[in-house]
Amino acid sequence: MEIVEVDGSGRIYLPAEIRRRIGARRFRVRVVEGGILLEPVDDVDRYYGKFGPAKYRTLEEIEEAVRDASQVDLR
Repeated sequence: MEIVEVDGSGRIYLPAEIRRRIGARRFRVRVVEGGILLEPVDDVDRYYGKFGPAKYRTLEEIEEAVRDASQVDLR
């Protein structure tokens, strides 16, 4: 068990040993009876490229694909 403090900006310092054991940098904060609970949130970047290359690389490409799809006759 560790005791940590909240600084003047409301930040909680998590000791390095805890950060290494958890392996996360982002957390969901839940208020529970009697305190708070920090739950690690998976970093989206961890999944980049695991499911094949990105089909679209820019917002313009996405918008063009949406325009093209809206032109398809769905009969």
